[in-house]
Amino acid sequence: AETMQMDRVLADPARIDFVDDPIIGRYRQKMGAFVGVTLHMGNWELTMWPFTQWGARPAAVYRLVKNPYVDRYLRAQRAALFPGGLVAKGKAYGDKSEGQRTARKIMDFVRQGGRLGIVSDLYDKGGIPVPFFGTPAKSTPVPAMIARRTGSRIWIGRCVRKGESSRFWLEVKELKVQRTAHQGNDIRETTAALQRQFEAWIRESPEQWMWSNRRWG
Repeated sequence: AETMQMDRVLADPARIDFVDDPIIGRYRQKMGAFVGVTLHMGNWELTMWPFTQWGARPAAVYRLVKNPYVDRYLRAQRAALFPGGLVAKGKAYGDKSEGQRTARKIMDFVRQGGRLGIVSDLYDKGGIPVPFFGTPAKSTPVPAMIARRTGSRIWIGRCVRKGESSRFWLEVKELKVQRTAHQGNDIRETTAALQRQFEAWIRESPEQWMWSNRRWG
């Protein structure tokens, strides 16, 4: 229901509380390029809302809806949340070349100073196997890859629903991007750190995590 009424949620600021982090406060006025990463927890799209309010004008990667009318409606609902636009990855699931074009597009976006949001707790057939709840899980290296290659930051966030109403609290923290002489290892280690944080948050609030597809392949 919230998916189709995002504009109503955003129109009522009292629905959303933000757990402020001193690091966020330090960089709020000088965010620079960044990759914002989250997982399917609470109403996960809302994790980008603080950055939008601070004037960062973020964009986001989303899965294209095949029905063009529904897709247009959903994009309109998110215009205020992602003023930088939405980058569709629909065909990327079955079309390798389309996926490569999307990857280049978002890489260039961040390299040019953009702020990008990505949901990264999905199974990625072409991803990097890193530990997730004690079992290797193929995970997307895209956030780590973009940050490592562009010199941008990674902000990782979660959204937690309060009770059974459409009210939430958000937390955002910086995830350190490993930068050594070995780029491939840096990307792997940062991807593993990302999944470790997801695991820790899920352990705290397992009822908040919503991902029904296979995570371990």
